[in-house]
Amino acid sequence: MRNNKKITKESVLKALIICRDNIGDTIISTPLIRSVSEELNFDVDILANSYNAAVLDRNANINNVYTYKKTHHRVAGESVVKIILSRLALMVKLRRQHYDVVFIAKGRWDKRVLRWIPLIRPTKVIALGLTEHPRITDLVIPPESCNENCVQRMHRLLEPFGAKEAPGPLEITADPQQVIATREKYGITQTLPVFALHISSRKIRQRWSAENFAALAHRIATMTPCQLMLLWSPGDEHNPRHPGDDAKAADVMSLCADLAMIAVPTLELDEMIAATALCDFLVCSDGGAMHVAAGLHKPIVALFGNSDPISWAPWAVPHKVIQKSDENVMSISVDEVFAEVHHLAKSVGITQ
Repeated sequence: MRNNKKITKESVLKALIICRDNIGDTIISTPLIRSVSEELNFDVDILANSYNAAVLDRNANINNVYTYKKTHHRVAGESVVKIILSRLALMVKLRRQHYDVVFIAKGRWDKRVLRWIPLIRPTKVIALGLTEHPRITDLVIPPESCNENCVQRMHRLLEPFGAKEAPGPLEITADPQQVIATREKYGITQTLPVFALHISSRKIRQRWSAENFAALAHRIATMTPCQLMLLWSPGDEHNPRHPGDDAKAADVMSLCADLAMIAVPTLELDEMIAATALCDFLVCSDGGAMHVAAGLHKPIVALFGNSDPISWAPWAVPHKVIQKSDENVMSISVDEVFAEVHHLAKSVGITQ
């Protein structure tokens, strides 16, 4: 359990927000968390999985973050039985909190998340979806033609309370000490802007090539005096559980041997957050890294393959989404990406 040590409110109403999906889904829930705390005046706890919980650290609108581990995230030598027993103990602890409401922070509820409800036994359960369920007391049905960002969709969970406040920006706070340590480790100065290229993506059609990233790095280097940072998820690309991009990163670094490229592998989520906090600009594909950057309020050029930019575009930050009709980022040229980088960097005052 993580305690963010928020000042206790006079209200005794308690809410649990369940964020059991991936990194991006959890980050896009932060405007909801803020509104439940500040607009509805609830004391807010979060249930998150061990993989995504770090994005909620130091969030002043959260009292406690309770974490559980998914079985496919277990480490070597860790038994499934141990994980399940730990989860049952957590359910008992959550039941003792006597929550007034549980918000299911998911674009559409599913049966797995509802398994937590009988033991937690909240007064109300609010969820998004199209079909009712006896465990859901308040079902919020989005409009059929719902062309809105997923942040706006998540904010609809406030409708049963009549809340009117529009969703604010995403919110992540990097560990200040880790940011300092990362700056010192990699020799990142404060005198020149940092342009970061994040090269990893789980989806095949959202993977831009090493050659493209290297060519883009050279174009950026000629655009303005700057520091170039390469970010990636480390590991072997053939690892079935946690594929990484060490080989791709090595290719980029080899092609950029004439540049002072700073290579920063980010094995843990808090490492990615700290490294991104040091950036002034990010180029990446749609995914968790993009939402981390948005949560840290960075300008972003985002490459979209077979994902929906209406729903998943960076929220409330200067950005440009590039997507082709075939929904494959390899159809996006280096010239197109550089043009958008140049325009956006100028518009936010990084370049002249």
